[in-house]
Amino acid sequence: AVVSTQSTGKQSDPTVLDLQIRAITKQSTARAMQVSSIENAEKNPKAIDAWVKNISELHRQKPPPAVHYSKNMPDIDVLMQEWPAELEELLSRVKLPSAEMDCDLGEYVDIICSILDIPIYQNRIHSLHLLFTLFSEFKNSQHFQKMAPPAGEEEPER
Repeated sequence: AVVSTQSTGKQSDPTVLDLQIRAITKQSTARAMQVSSIENAEKNPKAIDAWVKNISELHRQKPPPAVHYSKNMPDIDVLMQEWPAELEELLSRVKLPSAEMDCDLGEYVDIICSILDIPIYQNRIHSLHLLFTLFSEFKNSQHFQKMAPPAGEEEPER
């Protein structure tokens, strides 16, 4: 007697599985791949919904791209560390430089990066990348989401 080890449950779509493997192994999508289709799609909305759900989940789970900086840059976890109490207290009394400051964009980037301990080299691209990565990490941090004002409300002026 032949015993099947396959479950009778929901099977993975081979195309989605191939895309997951490519994302995890960071393989190029340049090689040919089988593309599936849904027969009588207009009569099968569940299959379309399942496909959209699978692809959305794939994008959600995809590892972030790795960036290799040409110069040493601090680790994002180091930049996310809590500031000393004295600095926190100072920031509660003093406004950070705003975009209305009388300087050009490059100088403003240098000022903001310096405040956040992000090194600035001749080319600001890596510094800006780290700045926006830091912003994204803070924005997505559960700790800071709890501190944010409810949707529709503005933060109080300092």
